[in-house]
Amino acid sequence: MKKIIVDDDMCIGCGYCFSSCDLFDQNDDGKAEAKDNNLENMDEAMKEEILDVKDGCPVGAIKIEEN
Repeated sequence: MKKIIVDDDMCIGCGYCFSSCDLFDQNDDGKAEAKDNNLENMDEAMKEEILDVKDGCPVGAIKIEEN
């Protein structure tokens, strides 16, 4: 299963991901988190949007991991 992971230690809370994609939200610490981290549950358009946001993260805090 492919999962969306936001590295809390790397995230700087710039807001790029949660302002660009509805899948991401800001947690109580002002950092990003994925509302649903199971990439396999999403349609192709959402997967593409997530990959674009991942690539646009200025610190590379968004990762896709396979378990």
